[in-house]
Amino acid sequence: MMNRLATSRRLLSPGRRHAFLCLGVSDVRPTTSAAALLSVVSSRSSGRSWGGTKRSLASMSIAFQDIQSLSQQSQAPTSHYDRPVEAIREDEYPHMNNGIYLDHSGTTIYARSTVERFAHKMRTGLYGNPHSANEPAKLSGDVVDDVRVKALRFLGADPQHFDLVFVANATAAIKLVADSFRDLAEQTRAGSFWYGYHRDAHTSIVGVRELTHGEHRCFESDGEVDEWLDNASQKNLRNKRHSSSSPFSSSSSTLRLFGYPGQSNLTGRRLPLSWTRKLRETKGMQNTYSLLDGAALAMTSPMHHVFGDPDSAPDFCCVSFYKIFGFPDLGGLIVRKYSGHILALRKYFGGGTVSLVSTIGQAWHMSKGLETTAAAAIEDGAAPGGEQHAAGGLHEGLEDGTLPFHSILALGEAIDVHKELYGSMENVSRHTTQLGKRLYRGISGLRYANGQPVCKVYCEAGMDGDEIYDDAKRQGATVAFNVFRPDGSYESYAAVEAMANEGGLYIRSGGVCCPGGVFAALQYEPWQLNRARSAGHHCGSDGLGVIHELPTGVVRASLGAMSTTRDVDSFISFLRDTFIEKETPVLTPVSEVDDDDHGVGHQYREQAAAYSSG
Repeated sequence: MMNRLATSRRLLSPGRRHAFLCLGVSDVRPTTSAAALLSVVSSRSSGRSWGGTKRSLASMSIAFQDIQSLSQQSQAPTSHYDRPVEAIREDEYPHMNNGIYLDHSGTTIYARSTVERFAHKMRTGLYGNPHSANEPAKLSGDVVDDVRVKALRFLGADPQHFDLVFVANATAAIKLVADSFRDLAEQTRAGSFWYGYHRDAHTSIVGVRELTHGEHRCFESDGEVDEWLDNASQKNLRNKRHSSSSPFSSSSSTLRLFGYPGQSNLTGRRLPLSWTRKLRETKGMQNTYSLLDGAALAMTSPMHHVFGDPDSAPDFCCVSFYKIFGFPDLGGLIVRKYSGHILALRKYFGGGTVSLVSTIGQAWHMSKGLETTAAAAIEDGAAPGGEQHAAGGLHEGLEDGTLPFHSILALGEAIDVHKELYGSMENVSRHTTQLGKRLYRGISGLRYANGQPVCKVYCEAGMDGDEIYDDAKRQGATVAFNVFRPDGSYESYAAVEAMANEGGLYIRSGGVCCPGGVFAALQYEPWQLNRARSAGHHCGSDGLGVIHELPTGVVRASLGAMSTTRDVDSFISFLRDTFIEKETPVLTPVSEVDDDDHGVGHQYREQAAAYSSG
């Protein structure tokens, strides 16, 4: 393992032009022909060593094929921004020079100007608690109000029709909606609400089911959602697993919530945005609301497709601003004002969300914002919502305690810098779509000498990957995969991440907080998942990477606005030079914790067996 790690480390020494580094090519231009590249390589490869050992003719042949492929791909523009993305990286992201960052789905990276402008505002301004009435407090309040509107407009959400609730992160936004539904449902005759969620949902969306008192359903495919919507008027529709979980098993006034991701946190697949409109227009679904997890989607996609038409928009949508801008660490819940009354009767109230509270005599309080009786509308069987709910002030009753006003100040600077650097999210989408396709092609095209693919890429079943990765409506700039050995067995995803980390490439591996999606992609049956649990597997990089010859997670590489072709090509070269070798030690995770390990860390054994060259 150390030989491979050392090779990876040398491979990505900062400042080296990595795409052709292994062959000593440094004077290559994007328009250089494949023949010219081969000529340059041939003149320089004589006597050239790599990792202390001369490369085999087979490896050289693979390298030539890769260079030809890279040459063909490089004819496309490298940036859709006003400046070349390489120049943006040099000026705004010098902190990215020490490695290749490919975990933008976790968080993207902040720009230098964002931090500097924020620091300037902090040095020159006096900001108080916005709950106070002094001048510094008013300054903070004005900043919060201005940034709220600025953020809504950045997302393409008209402030006349939508409100933004600042929260810690997307999970906090989801929990706020879930708590509100639970509290409201308890005040209805049914005493509970029905919840449906898509299999590809993030863990935080799945977790809402625990607040429903058992009434929930997991839709295992897009087709099941379509069928559910198409057959909504049939009251005898039953879930194939739990007959009691049909949303139509009780009266038409049952409160319902449907949650799904705009983009899979696992594969980057983008799910239909049309469901929210179809749900709203479907007869018999007047008390069914939509919750869109927009955190992954908003990273590299313009959101005006989501919010441009208020009649088609989701009732609730969560975002993570750090996934778009890198800083600050802040989340948001975008609420369609017409549907906002559903949040009015949540039980808990915090400082700043109430206008008056009684602690003497009878216990009562008056909430800020909406003061409608949503429960009464549910009891009467009337369709909730209406012009009386379209007024502003929703956020006032939902933002518990003092807002993170310094972080909100930073968000305003981040939005401005992002626009200056990239122009628009449409530009970001075009740029990352191009890079995502390049990444997919590079990973899926790797082969061992015996013809065995190096990687298995997980994308939309039964569809052509090239076509999918060329369509921003269907796919984000994320590639999820596993690595094969030459004999077709799986390498541990944790081992792949460890080797990449040593080489200065930063990716993610494991279940990536997408429990339904990952085990569906891996084609697990319920009994196999139970077997993995019994074997001691759990989520995280220290879980068991392979159990009974099946992987338990994936490797994920994801791109962002400031990603470059060099990032993509570096990762592809890392995979090629780490795994396509004549002799490579096999790494397997220890399936049982050593007695002296006390359960800490993830252990590997380096076996003496070598890969076959085919």
